[in-house]
Amino acid sequence: MRQKLFVICMAAALLLAGCGGGSLASDGAVADSAPASSSLSGEGGYDSGWNWEMSAGGDSMPEAPESAAGSVYQSASTKLIRRAELNIETEQFDQSVAALNQLTADCGGYFEKASLYGGSRRDVNASRSGEYVVRVPAAQYDRFLSGAGDLGYVTGRDESSEDIGERYYDTETRLKTQRTKQERLLSLLERAETMEDIISLENALSDVEYQIEQYASELNRYDALVDFATFSVCLREVGRVTQEVGETASLGARMAAGFQTSVRNLGQGMQSFLVWVSYNLFLVAILAGVAVAAGIVGRREVKKLQKQKEADKTEK
Repeated sequence: MRQKLFVICMAAALLLAGCGGGSLASDGAVADSAPASSSLSGEGGYDSGWNWEMSAGGDSMPEAPESAAGSVYQSASTKLIRRAELNIETEQFDQSVAALNQLTADCGGYFEKASLYGGSRRDVNASRSGEYVVRVPAAQYDRFLSGAGDLGYVTGRDESSEDIGERYYDTETRLKTQRTKQERLLSLLERAETMEDIISLENALSDVEYQIEQYASELNRYDALVDFATFSVCLREVGRVTQEVGETASLGARMAAGFQTSVRNLGQGMQSFLVWVSYNLFLVAILAGVAVAAGIVGRREVKKLQKQKEADKTEK
């Protein structure tokens, strides 16, 4: 029985030793093969079977760093593009534009686009409107949003946030990989001796440099969108800013608002009619003359008919 146990223990020890030896041999083979694949040949040239892409390293993609604790808008590792659209009505258009310029300057932003409609010499009294695209630092987003409410009556507000963290860190990793390739290829180019190897390495370097420029440009674009929030502001001039009474208001409030709206619409309708008459004065005069002439002729015809009827009655 003891002999059987001794034989079993010896067999287990041999198995463990074999596994350890295989692991060591495997590790040794890997260790030996790594420098051999990146070394020069005995004659000072390069192996004809050299794979430049594999020697420079592949595109590894580590995961993006996790967001720090706290607000997602304040975390440096969170890559958010913040946008907002504002529709604003104002009775004092010039003052609102000046306030918008001051608010943009106070927030450290700038105008990416500014368009003004109306108010030219041909329609100097027409209602004006402006469309503005404002870029402000992301840290000033809340300040600009709250300040924009003082420009006039905000009739519409639409906010959005786009998380580009996955794309950003993927591009950043690819850029680092390409720069590592560039360093290794430059090191290999310094040791190259044959013209064929030099040309091959320069072609590979050209491709890597192109990729570096593309990824760097993409990262710069992402940084610009993340670091600066975008506001689209539509400013419209109105004669009177009115706030509609909602359906949740009382019946009396809704009826009073409806009566006020009716009176206001009547007044505006009369004003519009008078303006139309002033623009079509000659047409109105002609129509009035025709109406007066038609009235005179019609009155004469009526008198003639009355006289004819009286004459007929007298003869009878």
